[in-house]
Amino acid sequence: MKSKIQIIVSVILFTLLVIAFSACDGKHPKQYRIAVVSIVEIDAITQLRKGFRERFEGSAYAKQNSVVITEYNAQGDTSIVSQIADKIATEKPDLVYALGTLVAEAIQKRAPDILIVQGAVTDPVAAGLARSWDASGKRYIATSDLPPIPKQVQLIRDLTPSVSRLGLIYNPGEANSVAVVSRLREHISSKGLTLKLVERPIANSAEAATAIQTLLGNVEAIYIPPDNTAHAAMPVICKFARDNKVPLYATVSGALAQGAFVTLSLDFFELGKESADLALSVIEGKDPANMPIRTNENPTVSINANAAQSLGIDITAFQNKPGVQIVQ
Repeated sequence: MKSKIQIIVSVILFTLLVIAFSACDGKHPKQYRIAVVSIVEIDAITQLRKGFRERFEGSAYAKQNSVVITEYNAQGDTSIVSQIADKIATEKPDLVYALGTLVAEAIQKRAPDILIVQGAVTDPVAAGLARSWDASGKRYIATSDLPPIPKQVQLIRDLTPSVSRLGLIYNPGEANSVAVVSRLREHISSKGLTLKLVERPIANSAEAATAIQTLLGNVEAIYIPPDNTAHAAMPVICKFARDNKVPLYATVSGALAQGAFVTLSLDFFELGKESADLALSVIEGKDPANMPIRTNENPTVSINANAAQSLGIDITAFQNKPGVQIVQ
């Protein structure tokens, strides 16, 4: 009887040892921690987040390993951005999906060793996040929503040729906005265009209402660059444009439903998927420091037919153009 008990105990101990060694040999599911950090809650960021999660959670890697995704939202508050960045620097997740340049800057400053994947960065080099567009030189990779400035300016001139003063609302604290506005100034100057920029800087979304009112009578059209602060105030900006019959050009397609005249934008849901692909390629062994920033030179032009009618603008010539969609 005693020998049988000893045999049973030995078998149990052996089984436990096998399990223990198996747990140490790397074959068991690994927990991979991702922090998704959004600067504000706007449609573009929502789509970026959804696209990323769908692609990453549906990947072979996620099916074979335990993936834990924690979401944070700074609600447009820089003090909350700092708090989130401090928390991430302490907890050290495997990857941060940063939705907002201020977020990426804060986290990279505090925790440069954490892999950052940024969705829809405008100019990572100007922001200091990457050393070049061809290779970041850091644990940083990104997809870019940098708009093709020459195409946007030409679009404004083709649709509204009488515009000589173009209003801009943006947050100078956002590197993405500063990069676009700087390129806009340079392009207008280098081409000798008779287009004056009337700039209205804002520090937060609440200031947009006052800023937009000061443009009344001073501009013939308004342009909103890829700016999270301004986009969070898009309902106010669009209402002003509708009420005062001022053509509004934006960079997120969601603005059309609120009354914007034209948007020249990317598919942010697809961009989110691309961000997940970049992250997965690093997990598979690619060096993020040597990966180029992904850009898209052919965003979709969407024209609001109802806004065009209200503004008295003829859009017939654009109805069959490739890359242009007319939205009713």
